[in-house]
Amino acid sequence: MPATPAPVVPPEASLCVRGARVLAAPQATPGPACDVWIAGARLAGITPAGALPLPPGVETLDAAGCLAMPGLVSAHTHSYTSLLADTVPGAPLDLFVLEAMARRAPRSPRMVYISALVHGLQLLKRGVTGLVDHVRHGALPSVEAVEACLQAYRDLGLRATVAPMYEDRSYIDSLPIDARELPASVQARWAGLRKPPPEAYFELMDAVLHWRGHGGRLDVMLGVDGPQRCSPRLLSLTGRYADQHAMGLHTHLLESKTQSMMTPRGGSLVQVIDRHGLLNSRSSLAHFVWCTQRDMALVAERGAHVVHNPLSNLHLGSGLQPTRQMLDLGVNVALGTDSESGHDASLLEQARLMAVLSRVRGEPETRWIQSAQALHAATAAGARVLGLPAGSGTLQPGAPADITLVDTTGLDWLAARDPTHHLVMAEQGSNVRHVVVNGLVVLRDRVAACPAHGTARPIDEAALLAEAVELAAADDQANAAGLAIAASERAVFSSLIERALARRLRIERHARSR
Repeated sequence: MPATPAPVVPPEASLCVRGARVLAAPQATPGPACDVWIAGARLAGITPAGALPLPPGVETLDAAGCLAMPGLVSAHTHSYTSLLADTVPGAPLDLFVLEAMARRAPRSPRMVYISALVHGLQLLKRGVTGLVDHVRHGALPSVEAVEACLQAYRDLGLRATVAPMYEDRSYIDSLPIDARELPASVQARWAGLRKPPPEAYFELMDAVLHWRGHGGRLDVMLGVDGPQRCSPRLLSLTGRYADQHAMGLHTHLLESKTQSMMTPRGGSLVQVIDRHGLLNSRSSLAHFVWCTQRDMALVAERGAHVVHNPLSNLHLGSGLQPTRQMLDLGVNVALGTDSESGHDASLLEQARLMAVLSRVRGEPETRWIQSAQALHAATAAGARVLGLPAGSGTLQPGAPADITLVDTTGLDWLAARDPTHHLVMAEQGSNVRHVVVNGLVVLRDRVAACPAHGTARPIDEAALLAEAVELAAADDQANAAGLAIAASERAVFSSLIERALARRLRIERHARSR
């Protein structure tokens, strides 16, 4: 029997993560402590802990007592909500949108930057290495706002794709209600609001194209809002632009029951975006709750991605996504943390909900989503949404060096037997100790390293939080008049929306007990 070759230091090694147990993939079983070698932006090799001397010039990261796992990816987030904590106590989606649209006072580039920085820091400290930011900024995001978001993620060292959000249809035109039932004053106010023309959106996208691939971590993506809020012309232009630039689309789709009622007669919103060339392997569909079997089959056939946001769906009463059915069809289902205006930003909590919500329908145990599947959704599935190469979302040699290191020495991990199950069912992200993104240490001993411009510059969290508190208060004040108008209109919209929600459809995504 040939002897096992002695391990060698990978050539061009730049970083050694020392002494961690390695969970190479959700289905894997960690072995004894290892050293993880990184060369540039790639994972170069894994050797027994302490088996090799450290060559001169190789940076080290002490990970003794940690579990090394693939970096988490939140594939649907909204950075602008990081300064809006507790502003959404819970309401049907369309009433939430009514208030969200009332918060359209201009934000300075500095406020946008701080909001994205706080957002990125919250996710980073919970083990997230990559994200999709579906960013809202007024009726049409400005170039300065989009670049402020990208700059924040550049400074933090995160992997991020920013998808500017835009729609050109009025709020009342996107609801399954008879607008003539609204008071005349309400009809007149909404009729008087004008959206920028669709061409302005693509001028914005042209202006930020230079960020694509920046530092090997950043990208931009088309982010038009749900198709029920978009004119056919906007969708047509979006499809043309996506094809011209080989660019993905990130959009809300069939999030709520009311959205499913906006489906064209004899068709579906999924078919609508497909006709415009927007349903393909670059597309990611957030929420996707009120979909039919035919919708799911078409998504699977086109190779599009679905981003599940279970806590948000529960918080807004949107319904239960048929996740198990999508997985059966081979759909790539990732996870997102969505808005922070009503709940926490823990992606591992989303994985936990993905697993346990599959058990409320009374199906056999064999159809329950297991912890390994949920962790896959939080890692490799999200990496596919970001367009990362094969092998991403694992800790295999050659994969992008995105690593989350969880401290397992404390009370939370006492006597844990199954690391994958424990991550999904017991870990919130509070035990994340270090994070590596694209081969650089971006969180060291729970402190953001901020390796911008090639030089680590730890963030001054106290100063950041103090400024964020001031900006959040200023945002409330700037939007006070708009929020007062929304509050005055809420009752009439609530009545019409609740009536629409009471209609019976041929599919049902709300839990019913009797």
